[in-house]
Amino acid sequence: MRLYNFARLVGKYSVPCRHITRQSGQYDEDGIWREPQDVARDTKAAILPVPERTLYESGGRYTTADRLIISLEQYPMQSHIVYKGQKYRIEETADYTEYADFYQYLAKWVSAVA
Repeated sequence: MRLYNFARLVGKYSVPCRHITRQSGQYDEDGIWREPQDVARDTKAAILPVPERTLYESGGRYTTADRLIISLEQYPMQSHIVYKGQKYRIEETADYTEYADFYQYLAKWVSAVA
């Protein structure tokens, strides 16, 4: 049983974004190699600035361009979130699902998306 229910709160502050994962290369049923490819899908998450304390404690690893992402769904490490024309790579995760109903991520800014 979860002690805390944040689904409504996370939903209230969630915004539309795209989640991109890298599908690994593989051989198809005919034995032909298929190159790895990106798979994108629409999702929603709360996307916030990284807290100043986290910036300070990171020793320069994170900057004000990076984002804290809170989601009701799990995202794999090194996958990407695209929001407002900016692309972020998920670098750290905190799984709170044992006590609550959300996941927290630190995402590094990668680039602007055209």
